[in-house]
Amino acid sequence: MKKRNKIEHPESIRWWVAIILLIIIISVLHYTTPTSKWQNHLVYMQSYFIPILIASFQFGIRGGLGIAIAVSIIYLPHIMLQWGGLIESNLMRFMQIVLYNVIGFLTGLKAQREKEEKAKLKTTADQLENSLRTVKQQSDKLIELEEQVCQADRLAVIGELTSSLAHEVRNPLGSIRGAVEIILDKDTDQNKKDEFYHILIEETARLSSVLENYLSFAKKRKQTDSEYIFQEIIENVVMMLGTTARKSRTEIIPVMPNDPFLLKGDPNDLWQILMNIILNALQAMTDGGTVKISLTQLDPLSIKDMTDLKFNENYRYLRLTITDNGPGISDEEQHKIFEPFYTTKAGGSGLGLAIVKRIVDDNNWIINVDSQQASGTVFVIIIPIEKKFI
Repeated sequence: MKKRNKIEHPESIRWWVAIILLIIIISVLHYTTPTSKWQNHLVYMQSYFIPILIASFQFGIRGGLGIAIAVSIIYLPHIMLQWGGLIESNLMRFMQIVLYNVIGFLTGLKAQREKEEKAKLKTTADQLENSLRTVKQQSDKLIELEEQVCQADRLAVIGELTSSLAHEVRNPLGSIRGAVEIILDKDTDQNKKDEFYHILIEETARLSSVLENYLSFAKKRKQTDSEYIFQEIIENVVMMLGTTARKSRTEIIPVMPNDPFLLKGDPNDLWQILMNIILNALQAMTDGGTVKISLTQLDPLSIKDMTDLKFNENYRYLRLTITDNGPGISDEEQHKIFEPFYTTKAGGSGLGLAIVKRIVDDNNWIINVDSQQASGTVFVIIIPIEKKFI
């Protein structure tokens, strides 16, 4: 602030010097010009407004009114002495003095208020600038904290994943070790050895399945871009799970339109979704039942009413529905089934539906679940496809 005052002080002096010089020049012209040249005196008389207005704009009321009073005092002897002091003959000149003071006061008042307003606006602008600077600093801190939280979350997930993986791997490894010890025992007969060979194969397959699930969830997926027929993927999954379904006395019923639906993307995405959801249904229906897979094309008007899907006129929308008549899922569990590591099964990893949710999100699809205990479960997946593929 001190530096700023030092800059402004010489500037104020220069304005005062200019104002005083103007008054002196105009006054000298008044007093040295004969009264017979009244046209010149009219010009000089109006010229006094120049220093008055300059003082008003630069120094406010005090400057404008002060210079107006000074001009009046300097100009009054000229009226009284050179023109004679008669009011009747000099009324215009006396009115001019009044006008000097009125203009000096009003113009100074206006200029002063504008300066005060500018000062207030500048103060507000400075405060806003400081606030913005503070907000930016806080925003940078929040971003830094958010990155730290994300890093902590990633480490927590890695820790939980490692712990869960160790737990899942320990059981089949224990079974494999026990089976190998029994097979190596010379007193074990051949029939028992054959039985434990089968155990080795089953536990190895189980271990491979566990690792595959964890890798599917943890690794970054490679996006492939190919065209495939929707119905063919469903038929292949039904065929693959046919033996498992018969063992659990469950029937898988596909209901699909005759016209093929062509999709563009990674066919493995749809494969994993169907496998995980249907396997969960088969494992849940211990007393047998049916799993129905239906595929329909949605009416665009019904899509527009969906708040969780952005409607695009260049797309058609398919609805994939997987329905079972198993024991159902409670309301509390429905909010958790897509969370990693959450499972209600004794031997489950809690990653199957988490993988499904991730695939759905990566493809910008929509998945919903509707279930009631003892009434079965319905998974609905909305899949947008370009019109040219239908």
